[in-house]
Amino acid sequence: MRISGTPFTPRVAALAKSGTWSEWSTGEVVYLRPESFWDHGGEVAAMRDAAILEDKSPLEMYFFSGPDVVEYLQRLVIRDISRMELRHAYYNVFCDERGKLISDGLLFRMSEQQFCYTASPLDVWYAQNAEGFDVTVENVTEEWGILHVQGPASDDILARAAGQDLSGLRFSRGTEIRLASADVWVWRQGFTGERGFEFWVRAEDALDVWDALYAAGEPLGMMPLGDMAEDVGRIEAGLILPVIDYTRAGPDNSTHSGDPTSPQHVQWEATPEEMNIGRFVDFGKGDFVGRDALLAERQSGGPARRLVGLRIDGQDIAAQQREQGVPPRVPQRWRFPLLPVRSEDGHVGYTNSIAWSPRFGGLVGLARIGTDSAEPGTSVIVDWNLAGSTYEVGAVVLELPFVEMKRRN
Repeated sequence: MRISGTPFTPRVAALAKSGTWSEWSTGEVVYLRPESFWDHGGEVAAMRDAAILEDKSPLEMYFFSGPDVVEYLQRLVIRDISRMELRHAYYNVFCDERGKLISDGLLFRMSEQQFCYTASPLDVWYAQNAEGFDVTVENVTEEWGILHVQGPASDDILARAAGQDLSGLRFSRGTEIRLASADVWVWRQGFTGERGFEFWVRAEDALDVWDALYAAGEPLGMMPLGDMAEDVGRIEAGLILPVIDYTRAGPDNSTHSGDPTSPQHVQWEATPEEMNIGRFVDFGKGDFVGRDALLAERQSGGPARRLVGLRIDGQDIAAQQREQGVPPRVPQRWRFPLLPVRSEDGHVGYTNSIAWSPRFGGLVGLARIGTDSAEPGTSVIVDWNLAGSTYEVGAVVLELPFVEMKRRN
């Protein structure tokens, strides 16, 4: 495993004043990202009230091309892409034969015979399924930089930077523009629930594009977004992450663990229905990998667990810490290990991602729990382990997302 930067690392590193970094691991490469740049709360506020600029280049980027590219992808994806329009993006997942999620991400149609998928590393999976198809699969991750500008000021920022108005670009649609003398793909997409854009730029032009967007956005209150603030945004929006919120199935998963409370453990695999994305499965399109298993699950009444939101009582943690003579400390976010969730009748599941939300003034998180306990308003207990002590923390099940989804506006 090697540590690597992205095309934007020189600018990111220069702005990162907090001195704390997170790891984004692809299994072979570890990218370092600032947990925050200089003001975590300010970054969250800018995301909702102004705009943020975020480096998303560690996403694995694959180009698919060739005469059989539609047939090849049609066999792998759960959605029907046979009528997918040019310059259109679909949220999509790959499943294995058992219907377990291999990865979730975005599939883009760039031309009649060229698609792009950004998500987790899937080199082995793609190669195993390419036999018999006239298709070329290229991993182009290191050739491109990916930037997000998200927030209510994103339209104005792009107009100032590129000199053209793209406010009419519909959600999940893309186009090519000139920005900072570079050819750039721009898509109406994002990972915060806010209105915004995703930019693809060749690595050699990346810093010029960053500079142009930053110069246009800073006067409008735009801030660079750190890893912790991104977690707040995507958790509030009810958006999941592979490895963090479910174990990746498939041959490319090198992160299995023997710890049954870790999301890398095989017992924390998931189906689309469990993760509230079953609506994207198109059983009418014909055969695809995992179809039989997913159909059997639906016909049997659905999964035993499903993804929910939790509002967690951080004051419970602080109060119990004070009782034990421990200085109160409520974490700003929590990923590992997964925390057991209980109802009056016993164990019902585990938490996934958790973060302190300044907007809600408390902890919010994702959890996968038994359907009998998944109704909004249900009270549950989270067994929270901090520094060797377990605290019984009250929580309430809430419907996802926690915030209004504005990205389609």
